[in-house]
Amino acid sequence: MKKIILILFITMNSFCNATEFLIDGTGKAEMVGITFNDKSMYRTYKSNGHWKASSGDYGLSECFGTVRNHNNNKVDFEVYCKLIAQDKEHFIMKFVTKRDDQESGIGQATIVETSKKYKFLLNAKCNHAITYIELDYFTIQKCNF
Repeated sequence: MKKIILILFITMNSFCNATEFLIDGTGKAEMVGITFNDKSMYRTYKSNGHWKASSGDYGLSECFGTVRNHNNNKVDFEVYCKLIAQDKEHFIMKFVTKRDDQESGIGQATIVETSKKYKFLLNAKCNHAITYIELDYFTIQKCNF
């Protein structure tokens, strides 16, 4: 009886977590651009980093996009990140964030492209949190599919 309960618990736990994919990432960003007379800025964003997922996968990431700092301290962020796993499989996330400052933020990302291994993630919505220390960043994404 104990074995049946244990098997049932493991099976139920697996199904409960089957629709969630967690990603932790770190890296370093570079931003270059122009500053307007009103102190607003338009910059390009580039970063390289590392990630690991709840699936056990890990790898490298590279991101490219734009950052617009308005003169009222609001920030518009549109960036695409390609996460390449240890087995050369990949997925691409699109981040669109509008927030009040650039040191940290929450938003949502969408997985817009995948290789065969990650097809289950295509079009998944991911809650995203990021914190910066200068140009170094720390991220967490929770994707539901």
